[in-house]
Order: sequence, then structure tokens, then C-alpha cells
Amino acid sequence: MTLEEVRAEITRLDEDIIRLIARRQSYAKKVAELKQASGIPVHNSQRKNDVLAYVMTEAQAEHIDPAPVKEIFEILISMNEKAQRAALGEKVPPKRIVR
Repeated sequence: MTLEEVRAEITRLDEDIIRLIARRQSYAKKVAELKQASGIPVHNSQRKNDVLAYVMTEAQAEHIDPAPVKEIFEILISMNEKAQRAALGEKVPPKRIVR
């Protein structure tokens, strides 16, 4: 495989990751509605901890450093909570631009 072919495959994987993030985010409105109906707050520390523990275990099983995986999922959870708040009409903090 050439460098260009490897880079093209990485680009395809990046596109898949973006689509999966979008798919994950698409559930925010439904989660917000279900939480609201059940009187559950948007932020659920126990659920967050459970998700982080799970993904760190999965990362270890795949021989991936769990620390950056935890950081990635903290960001994904934060994105989802913001989308849930927006779906409920709550004030959402401005988006932070990372450079």
C-alpha cells in the first residue's frame, strides 16, 4: 500500500467517524424528551460515569490508550447534553472554537 492509499483509507475512516458522531447526536432530542417526561435532569453523573467506564474498558480491549478515549467521550457527552438542552429550549452556552 502506498502512503496516498493509506491516507485515503484514513480519510474514509474519518468520514465514517463524523457520520457516527452525527448519528449519535441525532438521538439527543429523543433522549431529552424521555428525560423530561421522566423528570430526569439533562446531566446525569451516574450515566456519564457508566459510559466513560464502558468506553475505557472497550479501549483497553482494543489495545488503545483509554485516557484519550475518555477525553473524546467526555466531549461527545457534552455535545449531546448541549443538544438535549437546545431541544428542550434551554439556554445553551456558545460553541467553543478549537484551533
